[in-house]
Amino acid sequence: MLRHPRRIVPRLLALVVALTPWSGCATIRRYAPDPLHRPCREGFVLTADGWRLGIRHIQPAQPDPSKMPVVLCHGLGLNGTFWTITDNHLAQQLAARGYHVFIPDMRGSGASRRLGPVGWINQRLLRETPLLELGDGNWTVDDEIRYDVPAILRYVEQHTGHQRVNWVGHSLGGMLMFGFLETQPDAWRIANFVGMGATIQQYTYPQTQMLRANRALRGMLRVVSTGRIARPMMIARPPGLEKVDRFYYTAANVDKATVDRFYGYTLENPGRGALQQLDPYLEIGRFLSADRTIDYVELLPRVTTPLLMIAGEGDVMSDIPSTYLTFNAVSSPDKTLLRYGRIHGHVDDYGHCDLVWSRHAPREIFPDLIDWLDQRQLRPAPSAQAPPGSTPTGPPWPRGALP
Repeated sequence: MLRHPRRIVPRLLALVVALTPWSGCATIRRYAPDPLHRPCREGFVLTADGWRLGIRHIQPAQPDPSKMPVVLCHGLGLNGTFWTITDNHLAQQLAARGYHVFIPDMRGSGASRRLGPVGWINQRLLRETPLLELGDGNWTVDDEIRYDVPAILRYVEQHTGHQRVNWVGHSLGGMLMFGFLETQPDAWRIANFVGMGATIQQYTYPQTQMLRANRALRGMLRVVSTGRIARPMMIARPPGLEKVDRFYYTAANVDKATVDRFYGYTLENPGRGALQQLDPYLEIGRFLSADRTIDYVELLPRVTTPLLMIAGEGDVMSDIPSTYLTFNAVSSPDKTLLRYGRIHGHVDDYGHCDLVWSRHAPREIFPDLIDWLDQRQLRPAPSAQAPPGSTPTGPPWPRGALP
């Protein structure tokens, strides 16, 4: 039983007020100079399990009715601004080619929140501080597969009339799509799937360093919002942080302004439930459901959707060998693997987020991706020559061999 409840609430409020100037987290984002750096509030998606997801709709100046909409899905610990914090970003190029583009804030990120009083308290009060939100992290990747993706597809249909979409997912935004295509009745609604740095198998395991970091991060998330305490790093970052940043991006490939925006606008709490679900992926090399009853790797042969996998030669989170394992296990008769690095004539070896954030991506990666999509819309475009580094059908590649 709580003692002196009338004293507790004012003290909590005082603590929140005291911490708000130090955090500055919600205000920084709400009043970002560029609207595309703010949380996705242009529309809201309601899920069957009681979440309200923010979503952004970037409309083309000249829509092409033959092209199905594109959903750009960010990864874990990030939000929808992941796709728009660079200049000449992928969403802009897609819209210029006639595509309607939808960018959601998945649960636990951006403008998304739970419905009801708890969600209101989280958004209006706790989100202004470094304090954890109520129920923060009590969701898993399985919840995104079962609830978020179907709700997003319904929203897109309501606003465009298209039942089918092109899904482009980076990192976990692509990993979860494998699970959706394997297990959900609406899998037919994904016309084409592009996975960028998205693998659900590890060639080398256990990934001891990442596993240790995963568990340490879960421990921190029991005490404080790691995403919000990091936002002042938009202005200044402590020495030694480059060792952590290396997992995300290659410093030589990404502009400083993009990194500043990443910390200020894009970084979120990963969610303890989702982080815990990734333990088997890092420990035994396989992506499993949270209760470990579904092995998403085992079900990969069920995936028959046209698939494009985009991999960076410098990606330490979704490396080339792991990408091949996932790619070769998919049954789709129409699948392509594109690799980006110096060995293929590109400017540099692309890292994990470089695939979207690199200053070279608008010239070296995005046109290849959009050309691939163009050839698979309602009115296919003429065939184009495969770009350097591509594997159109994916040769068998046994464990232990080098690609």
